[in-house]
Amino acid sequence: MDISHDDQLHLVAPSSSGQTGLFETVTADTLRHGDLSFGIYYQGYRLEAAEAPESLQILGARARDVMSYSLTRLSASVGYGVTDRWEVSVMAPWDRIKNNGGDRVGFVNGYLYRGRFSDSGMGDVRVATKFGLTDPMASSRFALSLFADLPTGDKNSGLTTGSANFGGGLHWTSGQFTLAGTYTIVGDRSASNSNFNGAKISNSNVAGIDLGWNHPVGWWRTTNWITEANGRFYNGGDFTPKSPVFLVTGIRHWFGTSGWAINLGARWNAAKFSHDSSECKVTELSDCGLSGIAGLTFAPLHIAAPPPPPPPPVVVPPPPPPPAPAPVPPPEPPPVAPPHQPTELRTDEIHFESGSARLTNIAKAILDDVALRMKNEPTSTAIVIGYTDDKENTGPNQDLDRRRAEAVRDYLVSRHGIDPSRITVEGRDAREPVGDNNTAEGRLRNRRVVIRLIIP
Repeated sequence: MDISHDDQLHLVAPSSSGQTGLFETVTADTLRHGDLSFGIYYQGYRLEAAEAPESLQILGARARDVMSYSLTRLSASVGYGVTDRWEVSVMAPWDRIKNNGGDRVGFVNGYLYRGRFSDSGMGDVRVATKFGLTDPMASSRFALSLFADLPTGDKNSGLTTGSANFGGGLHWTSGQFTLAGTYTIVGDRSASNSNFNGAKISNSNVAGIDLGWNHPVGWWRTTNWITEANGRFYNGGDFTPKSPVFLVTGIRHWFGTSGWAINLGARWNAAKFSHDSSECKVTELSDCGLSGIAGLTFAPLHIAAPPPPPPPPVVVPPPPPPPAPAPVPPPEPPPVAPPHQPTELRTDEIHFESGSARLTNIAKAILDDVALRMKNEPTSTAIVIGYTDDKENTGPNQDLDRRRAEAVRDYLVSRHGIDPSRITVEGRDAREPVGDNNTAEGRLRNRRVVIRLIIP
């Protein structure tokens, strides 16, 4: 099945944090109901520690500067679509932090390091949820996310603080662009796992701003070019690190319509490079603030089915030769013409998910064909009749039959410009069932709208 440009804009995959998004930027998209996502990422970050007091600095040949270090992360995540607008996800990382310089001092997550160091182990597990605030297929979408980082690793290192972090974010996606803002309340390092005078260390909270561009590659319908700007800004705390600004660019390539995708990109800490690039060279790209990202992700693809092919042309045989003229009989009184009966051109039927009046992609394809026939027959009119199964016609769904019929009318009017006066809608709730309401298959057949196209 071919993937259209619009399809590419709505394809989703887990980000490096496990939530649906780009590489690092979390978009306003959510997994569909029942969808399961999976992601593995291997990536690097070039970071700077919080500056230590003057009394702790190491005297050396180089001028005093902030300690730089690298964070290498291997992470795995799973996500699940609770509804079409609500997803949950879990991400577990294996982290390694390392510094090769022997004359620098700094704090990483409130843990004091002097000179060279290397620590590795299980990092904080991120548990997150996201709520879509708009139609998941709308061109502009909004979402709210909440997350928590739960400590599981070695609290006596800079890998974690030993305390939980909590945060939330707002996400807006429109077309190819996403803008997101997050705020994380970072847990303090308790005196029991502090190596700085045995004192409690208050860590800086983090405000995040993410801008993402998800560009479908026109000549390769299964590839998107992704570019991001990710800023992390620290505030408060006893020792505040320098804020990084990451610029990321790369590709996400899907393997056909399987849902599996490979993610490859490069990451540059532009803020670090702006004031710490004296040792940048080709053989030491880490001193240039450069690192990479690679990942393998899975999320089910929801691609619109192509419209059915047009019916073959009808071949009309040539008329037979006229018969020989017969004697003209005497005129007879003209017969009484029967009353004119409307001609029914066609009857179409579409189905809906339980409790929903939202048109599926298959339904839209059928309605596109109905609209084409109405344009070709300008005198035709449509009767649109909505139905429900016997479990829907209660409470807030008492007008669901009519709302389904109105959704069909609104699509023909707004999408194809059909005159609304040519369309009559009515609802007949669960009367006239065509399937057994005691089975799921029968109820699906009863959740329908029937479109009758008639020439008066």
